[in-house]
Amino acid sequence: MKFDLKTLPALPGVYLMKDTSGDVIYVGKAKSLDKRVRQYFQSKRNLSPKTITLVKHIDDIEYIITDSEVDALVLEANLIKKYKPRYNVRLKDDKRYPYVKVTVNSAFPRIFITRRRRMDGALYFGPYTNVKGLRTTLDIISRIFMLRQCKKKIEPGKTRPCLNYHIKRCMAPCKEGIDKEEYHRRVMEAVSLLKGETSGLLKELEEKMRVFAEQQDYESAAIIRDQIESVRSISEQQIATSGTDDRDVIAAVSDEKTIYIQVFYIRQGSMVGKADFTLLGANSSESIEESVAQFVKQYYQDSPIPPEILVQYELPDSELIVKWLCQRSGRDVRVHVPQRGDKKKLVEMAARNAEMSKRMAGLKSTPSESAIEALEALKDVLSLETLPLHIEGFDISNISGTNAVGSMVYFENGRPSNSKYRQHNIKTVKGIDDFAMMAEVVYRRYSRLLKSKEQLPDLILIDGGPGQVGAAKSSLDALGLDIPMIGLAKRFEHIITTKKGPDEVIILPHSSPALKLLMHIRDEAHRFAVSSHRRRRSASLTHSKLDSIPGVGSSRKKTLLENFDSIDKIRMASVEDLASIDGISRNLAQKILDHLNK
Repeated sequence: MKFDLKTLPALPGVYLMKDTSGDVIYVGKAKSLDKRVRQYFQSKRNLSPKTITLVKHIDDIEYIITDSEVDALVLEANLIKKYKPRYNVRLKDDKRYPYVKVTVNSAFPRIFITRRRRMDGALYFGPYTNVKGLRTTLDIISRIFMLRQCKKKIEPGKTRPCLNYHIKRCMAPCKEGIDKEEYHRRVMEAVSLLKGETSGLLKELEEKMRVFAEQQDYESAAIIRDQIESVRSISEQQIATSGTDDRDVIAAVSDEKTIYIQVFYIRQGSMVGKADFTLLGANSSESIEESVAQFVKQYYQDSPIPPEILVQYELPDSELIVKWLCQRSGRDVRVHVPQRGDKKKLVEMAARNAEMSKRMAGLKSTPSESAIEALEALKDVLSLETLPLHIEGFDISNISGTNAVGSMVYFENGRPSNSKYRQHNIKTVKGIDDFAMMAEVVYRRYSRLLKSKEQLPDLILIDGGPGQVGAAKSSLDALGLDIPMIGLAKRFEHIITTKKGPDEVIILPHSSPALKLLMHIRDEAHRFAVSSHRRRRSASLTHSKLDSIPGVGSSRKKTLLENFDSIDKIRMASVEDLASIDGISRNLAQKILDHLNK
């Protein structure tokens, strides 16, 4: 290791451990850098397996001295966020629900949706899970209260009103269309709506809907009806609880690698939402209390801090964390472990939700497991005798019948096997005849497999409808093969079988894993066919222009194209231009231009 431990000061600060590549692999804080860092290099009996592994990778150490341990805590959280060190517990936000932000600290506030809560003096409402309903509600607020939506700086007399003013969606404070007092009154009315005080607005909307209905303007009435449902949807998210103070409720459960965090948001006596988080890099040697402490330090870096935070267990460095929270929020903050009553029930409910998140994460299939599930569904849908572990998909690509190419892609265990893809240049079909081309490619593919005695597929997928499937089936019949075959029609994603009558078409919902797998195979066959056709067409065009010129081999052709990019640019060049290239004489340059300009 490059670092000399004797140089460590007995002062508070942050230490950054680096590997041989110079990457930061761990960030920690210390009341005394000297004592804390030396602990890593003492007897291994006192170290966790994770720490032992960390020490093996340490090549250098940097440290930053701070004025206090609280400052060290803040700096540690900032550096973890910046470097995302491999051996630190890192916060991963699984899903950020949106908030409504009201910039009440500005002269003419705006109301808009944001995914981040910050300590910036603005009002926040949420989080909301019904995003569509939330957007509709904000649209209603815009129509009724006509609050500004643009971000432009307001300079009365210097700013022209935007389109929202002309369509009656804004009172244009930028052109002094409304004074500050009236504007703020409208903002506070909108805030009342966001707080759940919807009775007045609902009555107004219901009256408008009744008037439209009496006028037989049912389209406008339906729009108002949808607006009413959206407002009610937002209102229904206000779930009453017994408390009256703002607080966050934090609970956690863990498995061997991950900590699952659940946060409940209690605002003015109502649970306004919840959020799921995970902590990556955790391990069995770290207590769940330590992990939750890490979460609190990282999460409240850029999130509003309520007066009270309820947790399951006493946190390490609790006094230090509380001191930091108080400094950030500018008021007293309490981190509390409730022992009885409604607060304890809230923590227990959050813990149950965290446990559910853990179970759901455990149920998520790996890509291989998902593929097998899709194959099992496909076997049932098509009534196959065996699981279709080997599927071959075919497509044809041509433009005006030229350079036609047939592609075959190979899926094994529901996953693409690129090394087994095959390209077939169409040899016997002239002009545009997709059916005949498909029949040729299928016949050539399986006559070859029969001769080599290679394994036949469990299922054949044809990109196309009944015509393409029928042509491919005729080739199998000619070879005496009975391999299950289907087609996938592009427009409606219907499965075409070789059966006649009502069973000829199978229609699956777009959410079906079997259909998703077939679409993947079909799209891959199409992609491979198109790329193969482009390569063949490009090679054909290049060959017809350069390869037939005496004295121009592959090396000179490559040099010409590297210098001039295209055949057209070579044609437009002068003899001197071509002769300036190594390996091209004036005589050969003249021959090239004569040939290209025939």
